Amino acid sequence: MAANDLKKPLGQEKKTPLRNSQIFMLGSLAALAVLVTTLASWIFLVDDPHGGYATKKVDLSGTLNSVAQIGVEGIRPGIKPGIPETNLPETNLDGQLDPDAQTDGLTELTANDPNTADNGTANSGEVRVLDPSDPSLNSAVVDASKAPYRINAREVNSDAIAGLPKISVIVDGLGLSQTTTQEALSLLAPDITLAFAPYGNSLARWTRRARAQGHELLVQVPMEPFDYPNNDPGPHTLLTSANAQANKASLNWVLGRFDEYVGVVNYMGARFSTDEMAGSDFMREMKANGLMYVETGASGRSRLNSIASDLSVPNLRADLVIDARGRAADIETRLIQLETIAQDKGVALGVASAYPISIRIISEWTQSLRQRGFALVPVTTLLQQ
Repeated sequence: MAANDLKKPLGQEKKTPLRNSQIFMLGSLAALAVLVTTLASWIFLVDDPHGGYATKKVDLSGTLNSVAQIGVEGIRPGIKPGIPETNLPETNLDGQLDPDAQTDGLTELTANDPNTADNGTANSGEVRVLDPSDPSLNSAVVDASKAPYRINAREVNSDAIAGLPKISVIVDGLGLSQTTTQEALSLLAPDITLAFAPYGNSLARWTRRARAQGHELLVQVPMEPFDYPNNDPGPHTLLTSANAQANKASLNWVLGRFDEYVGVVNYMGARFSTDEMAGSDFMREMKANGLMYVETGASGRSRLNSIASDLSVPNLRADLVIDARGRAADIETRLIQLETIAQDKGVALGVASAYPISIRIISEWTQSLRQRGFALVPVTTLLQQ
């Protein structure tokens, strides 16, 4: 026996058996490793962009056969139009069927006007009075005084506002939300001009009520932005790549969604508004239809106002967007800036979106506007200044 063997305690070379807790820990680590490996393999090898959430494929071909999916921008700054659900029954604010509502037809205005040239321009001095409910009125008339921007204008007592700085405010994006539209009609003064998007279900009902309260109306016309189609204004968008007849058909669809408006206001359109040819075709249609054009002022490169003036189309450009930032303090600051512009220039035009916060602040602001020495006027009044 070696000397070293005598010095070793008995059993020193025997290995200590694993305890139950150690066995459990090793087993847990092995199971965790298998789980992580399986999960990593699933992520890298399986193309599931929805991350495992339940999905359902829906065939939209029956609904979207003539329209495109709508993208987002703020109806300036953030209301998104939705796909028009023209086949659904209308409901009231409580979700019940509305017996008084009428289905809004997608009336197409005739493109075969005998008094209209092939390029879409009407004979000199003639305009068409648009009324989707009565196609017989969609023909050329000689009397330009019957142009919609005149016959649908709100009457204003010029003596009562003489010498006062005049302010017009347009609230756009209406007709998409029943709740917001209801709030706007309940709170906003009659001299506020209302712009309706063409995609709502109950436009005829809402616009009739707005007109009965004295509001002037505008139609929002979707126009091509620079990042189209990633940023899509909606169905029947006017495009620089479309020919004159295609854009005319799209415009007629938009103009046929409701009636009794004084003109149109752009929705988006940074690219379309810079295109001389497309813009000229569009303004010829404005002239032929006897409508005014309002530019929101969101694009500094727009040529539409210049083209409109060259073609003798009544037009205005907004001085500022009231709720470019949706915070209450910013909206109030913008309204003060609008008053300053009116003091300097004699007139001012602001545009706001149909946000609940914008509607409430504008409503409160108008209540004391006259006391501060300003006249709140509908948008057509500024054409006379």
